[in-house]
Amino acid sequence: MNSTITKKFIPVILLFVVINIVIFIFKHSLVDYGFDIPFLLVANVLLFLLSLFGFYIQTRGVRSANVNAFVRGLYSSLLLKMFVIVGAIFIYIYVMEGQVNKPSLFTSMAIYLIYTSIEVIQLMKIARKNNAG
Repeated sequence: MNSTITKKFIPVILLFVVINIVIFIFKHSLVDYGFDIPFLLVANVLLFLLSLFGFYIQTRGVRSANVNAFVRGLYSSLLLKMFVIVGAIFIYIYVMEGQVNKPSLFTSMAIYLIYTSIEVIQLMKIARKNNAG
């Protein structure tokens, strides 16, 4: 990735760090409320890596002059995230023998929405810059 794209990914990196810090600072409180800390940490890492790969795929499409490349990048990123997350949920359910930790699962869904929002905002900035220049 070039430096402009790397700079646009910094908010996602900061989000990853902030979420990990919050989890470690409030670890005991989260456990008291019924959260599964290892699940939250693994989910955060998985969502960060998916955002990294998705961001890379989508920025290639944004930089391309071909509109079809952008659409392919968007769908590729979406399918990658969908299949990996669904696979991870099935693995989690299998390992936990059906005892799903709902607070952690719903918190992970909220974290996913935050990652996606930041990713979309940064991609829109890149697209605007490419259209203007």
